[in-house]
Amino acid sequence: MNSSISGPIAQIHLPRSGASAALPVATMADLLQMCGVPFAQQGAAENVQVNLRTLHAGASLVHQGALADALFFVRSGTFKVFRTDEDGYEQVLAFAIRGELLGFDALCMESHPIAILALDESTVFVVPRREIEGLCKTVPPFAFALQQAGSLTLTRSRELVDILAAVASDVRLARFLIQLSKRLADCGQSPLRFHLRMGRREIASLLGVAHETVSRCFGALSAMGLLYVDDREVEILDMGGLKAFSRSTRRPVDDAALLRNRSLIPRRTRGSLRPLAA
Repeated sequence: MNSSISGPIAQIHLPRSGASAALPVATMADLLQMCGVPFAQQGAAENVQVNLRTLHAGASLVHQGALADALFFVRSGTFKVFRTDEDGYEQVLAFAIRGELLGFDALCMESHPIAILALDESTVFVVPRREIEGLCKTVPPFAFALQQAGSLTLTRSRELVDILAAVASDVRLARFLIQLSKRLADCGQSPLRFHLRMGRREIASLLGVAHETVSRCFGALSAMGLLYVDDREVEILDMGGLKAFSRSTRRPVDDAALLRNRSLIPRRTRGSLRPLAA
């Protein structure tokens, strides 16, 4: 499918699989606003059009090995970034939400080293690779937004290292939930109550554990009164306790104090854990 961009941004080629009709074009001002650039600093951004692309749940934004001809800024929805090894194993590398940049790691390559899949109804701003230099000159705030988004991409990689540094699986899960909570808060969403767009197998792949372990860890955190989980609905009941729990990197977690505090959690929030959907 070909999708055209009018104005300073030229036509690009989008992946065929899972593609749906492009939404009406937006402007660079919309992208910059999402990235936190003040309106007074946006300059001529309103006169520069940027293509939008929408994808349904399960649709591919990027195929592993596809030509790296664009960058994507997530406008809405959730994306899974993953790699498929030669033996067919799918390794999840990241989850991306609103305001985050996709395809940045392929700027130094001819093709994408990873694949990107929409986990729900999602929309991205599409910036053709060949137009990046020109946009940075004609709309200087875009250069700043690109630097910030690129830096955020590196930060997400470091955060994953922090997660995997923990020996205990339940500590890894706690760190993952804390990081996800902060990212949702940055997007203006509730940091304490949210719906997981990814299944337990995808979380397990990211954390480097078995998918059965993820359900067990949710059960352990729930039993300590830190979380309430109902299918993919998660409520963090004790953020301070969850952060304290997450600080144990190389030693067994002493959860006695957390278990003693369980009696302080209202009974209606403690129900039995239901398995996360795959």
